[in-house]
Amino acid sequence: MSVTISNAKLSARIIDTGAELKSLVEKSTGCEYIWQSDPAHWGGAAPILFPIIGGLKNGEYSYRGKKYSMGGHGIVRKAEWKMVDSSAASATFETVSSDETKKQYPFDFALRASFTLEDTSLAVGYEVKNTGSDEMFFSIGSHPAINVPFAGGYSEHYYFHFSQPENMERYFFKGGMHLNETEPIFDNSRQISMSKTLFDRGPIIFKNPASESVTIMNSRNTKRVRVRTEGVPFLALWAPPAAPFACIEPWHGVMDNVDCDGEFSTKEGIMPLAAGASYKTGYWIDILDGGGI
Repeated sequence: MSVTISNAKLSARIIDTGAELKSLVEKSTGCEYIWQSDPAHWGGAAPILFPIIGGLKNGEYSYRGKKYSMGGHGIVRKAEWKMVDSSAASATFETVSSDETKKQYPFDFALRASFTLEDTSLAVGYEVKNTGSDEMFFSIGSHPAINVPFAGGYSEHYYFHFSQPENMERYFFKGGMHLNETEPIFDNSRQISMSKTLFDRGPIIFKNPASESVTIMNSRNTKRVRVRTEGVPFLALWAPPAAPFACIEPWHGVMDNVDCDGEFSTKEGIMPLAAGASYKTGYWIDILDGGGI
């Protein structure tokens, strides 16, 4: 099942499974901006990642002396969510903990994802609520895949533009974990070109980016797509080699390091949430043309 929301300029489609965004179309041009999940390259489109990002060392973690197993990117991206609110231009979905989720993740929670069209933007909001009586630990992240090229030309005409000058190194990723291996990719600069070999060595993972947005731009015209946040501690760029899309992934959390001890409460990037408390975050996809960056 799916729901389509619409305003004067955009339409978006979200499916119940994973509350996953599957389409974002500009009405004036008919241009589809979200990858259409062709499994020849990647079967996803924009999954929600919770309560972990990426993978766990040996596929498991420990909490209060007990071991739990969980697959990459967590437990909600394949779950059936319930739509709890909707209007012409917005929809909100919810998934909650159950006896089945507690076999992998021993916390009581309610997670909502809202999708709202605002002029030429799609706002995606998350609310994590601890519905249990004990402190819980979690990460949450986004994985939207943007079709490239979206404004003519070839992928080599496109590049990532960061909103602030960056001096970050990239972290490397293998087997669901990030490695103790880095490499410079910026030198007080703001752009990364989409060369054919950019992702040959896997995703590009950043820690503590200064930028609150990353824009996919091209050298042929002023059409661009911006993924905007309120600031995130981790960010990834990714596409399979030769795939006609690129992911900009804002994360509140990160995959295990190859040398981690597997303790969930001290996992890198993990966030605590008190009993009864809520945590809100989200991101925007902006469809832009003309004007400034």
